[in-house]
Amino acid sequence: MKKFLTMMLVTALVAGATSAVAATEETKNNDSAADSILSQVQANKAANKEKAGEQKEAAAPKKAEEKKPEAEKAPAPAQKETPKKNEAASTMDQIVKEAAEKAAKEQEASPNNRGTVAVPPAETKKDEPAASAPAKTEPAKTEPAAAVKPAEPAKTAPEQPKAAEPAAPVTPAVTDTAEIPAGRPLKPAAMQAGAPETRESLIVSAEWLKTNRGKVILIDSRPESLYSGGHIPGAVNAPWTYFANMNAKQGTEKWGVIWPAATMAKRIGALGVDGKKMVIAYCDAGGWGQSGWTLWILRQAGIKNAKILEGGIGAWKAAGGQVTKTKNTNKAVAFTIKQYVPNYTATTEWINNNIGKPGLVILDVRTEPEFLGKIRPFQEKRAGHLPGAINIPRESFLTADSHFKPAEEVQALLAQHGITPESEIVVYDTAGVRSAFVTMLLRYSGFVKSQSYDEGFQAWAGNPELPLVKP
Repeated sequence: MKKFLTMMLVTALVAGATSAVAATEETKNNDSAADSILSQVQANKAANKEKAGEQKEAAAPKKAEEKKPEAEKAPAPAQKETPKKNEAASTMDQIVKEAAEKAAKEQEASPNNRGTVAVPPAETKKDEPAASAPAKTEPAKTEPAAAVKPAEPAKTAPEQPKAAEPAAPVTPAVTDTAEIPAGRPLKPAAMQAGAPETRESLIVSAEWLKTNRGKVILIDSRPESLYSGGHIPGAVNAPWTYFANMNAKQGTEKWGVIWPAATMAKRIGALGVDGKKMVIAYCDAGGWGQSGWTLWILRQAGIKNAKILEGGIGAWKAAGGQVTKTKNTNKAVAFTIKQYVPNYTATTEWINNNIGKPGLVILDVRTEPEFLGKIRPFQEKRAGHLPGAINIPRESFLTADSHFKPAEEVQALLAQHGITPESEIVVYDTAGVRSAFVTMLLRYSGFVKSQSYDEGFQAWAGNPELPLVKP
């Protein structure tokens, strides 16, 4: 009986122990599951935090990106404000640009129309070293430059005793630059002095014109659209294209140049100009200087009694002058030109033969963006500037109200670049309008050895065999 009771007790204890173990196992399993769930929750929380962080980081760049355009747009106004041009000048630039683009449409099929097509290898070897690949060509240029330098001191040495010290800087400014191709100049020739000008021979004031308007022939040199919008009573309209051959292909030496003498005589006579009565040309003064172009042509036609209205139509309005929209035409008269007066125009051939000549200054009067090749208003086939050219924009020669700067100030401006009245100066822009204006102003300032490159940069850039400094 005791044995039986003992066995029952042992069995009960064993069963209890088993239940306890089972309970312990279940508790452990439950704890383990809880730990697992907790771990997952914590993991999820961590993941969520990471995602939230990523989203914040992702959001930050977006905000930065959204702000970047504002930052990038901020400098834009400053760039636009840099060129100091009046409203009329901006209108003029737009009109000229549109006219140039229209003239260039017929050349759209040309592979080299926009100047982005690579020049053939043979041509590249001829003229690209100085401009497009300075790193490769500088050594080649340095050697000939070294050979030229010993000869230059001999030339400049005697000039110093003659009080021509300012002329010395001209030589290094032009011939010591890596922009000049080796072997230049090709065939140097002296530039002949042209007819000098004075303030009295070149310009008249708005007040003077108000008193003498009925005694002169007025030529409005602005585009027809500006003329139609309001002009000085009695003025006839003759924009720069009236005097130029626009029928030739753009990018050639004939496009945009003045007509032959016989044709020009007829066109001048059609304006009522007989060479006896005084002629006053005017423009908006802040544009491209079309009045200077007109005067430059009349001088070559032998008309000495022609001048520019200083300050243009802006000065006329400021002086209380009347403006009308009524179109005016003058009775055509007979006028003849036996031959153009020489020493006003520099040709492509002469410039190419003389680049690199000591004392020669190639003066680029375009805007800095044009000089650096950033813009091409006339869709020139290549961008950049002539080798060794010095950039002094046309506006630099004028005061804030578009009047001519005094001769002394012009001389001081050019002296900063080593240019003196003894220098030979070729003035150029895109198609010859601005350069003609500056050439007349230089003559008034004592620089009589100055000529305008009528064919202009558009012709130079259109010939792939000519050296060019590219951006």
